Amino acid sequence: MHNTFLIAVDSGKSTTKGIMREGILQRVKFQTKVEEISNLGAEITPGSFSVEFGNKNYLVGNMLDESKMDFNLSKKTDTHRICIYLAIAQLLMRSKQNIVLSKISLAVNIPISLYKNEKQKTEFSDFIRNNGETINIIVNNKPFLFRIDKIHLFPEGIGPIYSNLNLYRGKRVLIFDVGSLNVNIQEFNNLIPIYDKMLTADLGVNILRSKIADKLSTEYGITVTDEDVEAVYRDKYLILNGEKMEESKQIVDQMLTNHVKEVFNFARSRKVSFSNTEVIFVGGGSLLLKEYISAEYSAAVIPQDPQLANVQSFLTILEAKHHGQS
Repeated sequence: MHNTFLIAVDSGKSTTKGIMREGILQRVKFQTKVEEISNLGAEITPGSFSVEFGNKNYLVGNMLDESKMDFNLSKKTDTHRICIYLAIAQLLMRSKQNIVLSKISLAVNIPISLYKNEKQKTEFSDFIRNNGETINIIVNNKPFLFRIDKIHLFPEGIGPIYSNLNLYRGKRVLIFDVGSLNVNIQEFNNLIPIYDKMLTADLGVNILRSKIADKLSTEYGITVTDEDVEAVYRDKYLILNGEKMEESKQIVDQMLTNHVKEVFNFARSRKVSFSNTEVIFVGGGSLLLKEYISAEYSAAVIPQDPQLANVQSFLTILEAKHHGQS
């Protein structure tokens, strides 16, 4: 008999997160960067993977530079399919059960724009399920064979609502999911999502990073790359020839402050109310902006691990559906 595994995956533009419960909660996380290759010719480093699927070879993870991120607004792409399959394979590898010809019950995220369109949801579902066919994938020379038996699609940005039901029952909650490309905004009332309050703003942290790179390039007359901005975040200053550019900290702080204000203003311009509402920020971008979010809206809550907030809710719903059917 083939074992069934309940797996939840949140494949973001920047990072793919996957979780599965087998006694304890198993977690995987890696960068959503994929490149088709013919011959790697290098040793795979931690955080990267060689993947074979559909007679093609891919390199996935942090050995690739930022240009390999997929900024396509749709997630019906080979990049996201490969990353979802890779997350499943990594979680299966941690199982103590027989994983041969596993049946997967999968919960996965889908952009809000697609979630509202039944035709696109069906197409996305069939694409990720490989049209119901067995999925044969080789990860770092280890073969995996599984079938996605069931798939449940959830909108991006549901946050910790369903992994903490008792905490949010009877409340109005506003979730801001700060990703690489977008900020997804979703309102819940007594655990029920308000569909006409599902919003997406093109205000992700990669957009911000590019703006900061352009500003610093203009200010100092040099080329500042997006990768340089990552170092500026870490060091708090732009450092040129070993010297701190003292004014650069103020420039970056002001741009981060303005970006957070822009996120709140976008929500208010779409008639989103903050009255009697608990405001929660999730997603990897909320870690970068944490200080500035708190300064703009001191009551905002940022979970301990905001990157996993969505996928933990996905798994909670998936487990409830599975146990309700068994």
